[in-house]
Amino acid sequence: MIRTAVTILVVLVVLNAIGHAGMVAWRYYELEDEAQQLVVFGAAVATDTLVGQIVEKARELDVPLEPEDVEVRRDGNRTIVAAFYTEDVQLFPSFTYPIDLSLSVESIAVTGVAPSRR
Repeated sequence: MIRTAVTILVVLVVLNAIGHAGMVAWRYYELEDEAQQLVVFGAAVATDTLVGQIVEKARELDVPLEPEDVEVRRDGNRTIVAAFYTEDVQLFPSFTYPIDLSLSVESIAVTGVAPSRR
């Protein structure tokens, strides 16, 4: 009886940790996808505006990302975004573990492309 209760408790603790870590991963990939979309469709947008849009999207997703942790660079038609942040994952009630996360997305703007005429 006690062994069963301990086993159930251990399983619940592990599932709790997996659930919390999974939510952090979900938000990370969602932010990465949103940043990619902003870069792809924001070729003509100023870099400061892109930083603001990415930080705003992070706030909507409850990701602790600050503007100073986001870098947007342009190299000709290429736009590169790098962002770094630390998120605490609750692995056990009243025990959190900080995880350092970074994302990097890039896009090449193709302009002046028109279909060939025959």
